[in-house]
Amino acid sequence: MDSYTEKPWLSYRNDIIDFLNLRKDQNPACAIFEADITKATQIITKHKDRNPSNSTLAYLLWCYAQAIKKHPEMQAIKKGKKLILFDDVDITMIFEKTLPNGEKAPVPHIFRSVQNKSYADIKAEILSLKDKDLSEINKRKKSRFFKVLPAFLRMSILKMALKDPVRRKQALGTVAFTTLGLTVRNRKFWPVPIGPYPCSIAAGSSVIDKGIQGDKNIWCLTISFDHNMNDGAPAVRFGQTFINLLESGEGLL
Repeated sequence: MDSYTEKPWLSYRNDIIDFLNLRKDQNPACAIFEADITKATQIITKHKDRNPSNSTLAYLLWCYAQAIKKHPEMQAIKKGKKLILFDDVDITMIFEKTLPNGEKAPVPHIFRSVQNKSYADIKAEILSLKDKDLSEINKRKKSRFFKVLPAFLRMSILKMALKDPVRRKQALGTVAFTTLGLTVRNRKFWPVPIGPYPCSIAAGSSVIDKGIQGDKNIWCLTISFDHNMNDGAPAVRFGQTFINLLESGEGLL
């Protein structure tokens, strides 16, 4: 007889499925690239930061927001026959937290108006999240009635509620960022982000590239964008701005 183990289906998985199904009409396109963050790493190391991973993450978010600010079409949301381009860059990111039963669960946090925040502001916000428990981060909970509804009814209600771009921005943010590949070491790794966003960036692995002129710290990154909203050329221009910011060390000084 075949042996197997049974585990309970955790209800938060339904929330994740609903979230991913919000934009089935998307046509995502992806671009993978590398960025030389040697200069940024040297500046962070020079300041003897106790949490270099938090510092690097804060810097990535800062560069992301500044690049979106210069290319607001990358966070455009369609409303009827118009495109809504928000001034604020609200970046959604997932943090892993421990549930009361000991299970690990992904919890979203939205960094609001990141284009107006300094690198230090973003880093302080990241550090504050690490000290908060699950209930403090996830204050807005769905009702029990909503959770027991069939999937098609839940999706209908969610899509109706998020049809307005302003409500959508408040609930989901405008763009997304994931650190799916940050834990991979000693090899190049490019994760591909998914989700109902016009633009998402995934941070992959960071590797040391040894060369004749010295070692370089190379970061593997992926941009995913909704091809319904943008073509390749605007996405490339956005990517170039993002890479130039990352490699310049601007914002750290």
